[in-house]
Formats: sequence, structure tokens, C-alpha cells
Amino acid sequence: MAHIVLITHVYDNFRDRDFLLRNLAGRWLDAGHDITLAEGLGDWPDADAAIVHVDLSVVPTAYTEAARRYAVVVNGSAVDVRKRLVSRNLVARHDDWAGPVMIKTDLNFSGIPEKLAAECFRRDRKPADLPPGPIVSTTRPYPVLGSANEVPDDVWDNPGFVVERFLPEQDERGYWVRAWVFCGDRERCTRYRGTHPIVKSETIVAREPAAVPDELRAERARLGFDYGKFDFVVRDGRAILFDANRTPSAPPASPETDASNAHLAGGLESLLRH
Repeated sequence: MAHIVLITHVYDNFRDRDFLLRNLAGRWLDAGHDITLAEGLGDWPDADAAIVHVDLSVVPTAYTEAARRYAVVVNGSAVDVRKRLVSRNLVARHDDWAGPVMIKTDLNFSGIPEKLAAECFRRDRKPADLPPGPIVSTTRPYPVLGSANEVPDDVWDNPGFVVERFLPEQDERGYWVRAWVFCGDRERCTRYRGTHPIVKSETIVAREPAAVPDELRAERARLGFDYGKFDFVVRDGRAILFDANRTPSAPPASPETDASNAHLAGGLESLLRH
């Protein structure tokens, strides 16, 4: 049996949030492993392995350096998931891309985790260990424009925003987005059909298993992920990565999901051999 430390940010509120890792860690406890939750920097215990589960786009350097004490560090290389690193479909101001575009925050999940953490740092009068540059956050859906020519100058001039080619997946049945969830050598990949070009949970009308393209496996290696979730589409036979998330939420409970999560939890053994 192994002792595993879950490394979270001081303001992640891991115990009360519906992270997939909470579900997996519960299964590891039931299997006889020891699990310790490290909330912020402090006296981290000795352990066989650590899982870096910091819910920020960029893991603060202090966390990555402190994690080096462990022989096995899961997601120790997946320290940056900003769009400028993840996306291969960004558009610059004077590119010749003539199709529709979407304006996004460079920070993952609309910059909301960084905004909340910054508010907590100010409240507690502590220096913030957040990534350099502006914290641009929005609770509104990312806008889609007909072309890059319609993008306002204040977006081009703000490094907190990125402009990306809008590349939905569509067939005769509707619009699709795919999610690949993996934990070590275990995985599930699902294709979701929605009624809108931007497929969200509230517009999903069907789902089905999907294969994982080789291009996505190459992106996982490029970004250094051991555990996480990738959102992507397939257009003209090419896989296009939209989002890389090292702190995915748990899907709604169901017998099918429960069995799938049990399968994912079995990936721990391959992580311990990392």
C-alpha cells in the first residue's frame, strides 16, 4: 500500500468541491492506501507519491519546488495550462485567417480561479502567488465573431485575452465536443452532442463512447499530463485540442459513471510506477 499526498492550493477549498480526484482518492482509501491532503504550503508529510492538484492555470513555483521532495510527482510537469501554451489555433491581429473566431481568456476556466484566489489574498493581506500579468476574468460566455476583423482593439492589446479560430465539430445529427479523461494508463473518452455550436452541459442531448486520436496522446505528452481531462473536437479527420484541465470536476453520478470512475482509479498503479 502507498501513502499519497494530494497537493492543493491554499484557497482551493478541495474538501467542499466536486473534484473528480476526491472520488478517486476515496476509492484509493477503500483499497487500503493512505491519503493526506496538503492545503497550501506547509509541513508536507513524507510519502510515496504526490499529486499536484492546484486549481490555477499556472502552478506557483513554490509548490513545484516543494513537490520535488517526492520520488513520484503526478502532473509535476503539467505546470501551465494557459491558452497560449495549450492551443495550436490562436489568431494574431494580422493573420490571414478569414473564418469565425472566439475570444477567450488566456487563463483557464475564464480566469475565475485566479480572480477568487486574488480576492482571498487581499482579504487575508497576504502576498499573492499568482502568475504574472493581468488577471482577466469573465462570467459571460466566450463571444464568437464572424472574423478577426471584428475583434476590438482593446482585446488585441490585452495579453489577458486570446483570439482562437472557431472550429466546431458538426455532422447531420448536430454539434459535438469530446472529452478525454485519463488517470495514468486508464482512460475514458466521450463524444457529446448538443443543439448549439458551443456544446455545454445544458445543451447536451446525447452522448456516446469515442476513440482517443493519436494527436491527443501526443498533446498529452507535450503538456506533461499524467492525470486530467482534455476537451477537443475532430474536424476533417484532425483532432483539435480546446482545453487541458488538470483539476477536472466529477461527472453527475450514475451507475455507468460509478463503474467508469472505478476503472479510472485503477490507474493509480501506473502512476506509482511513473
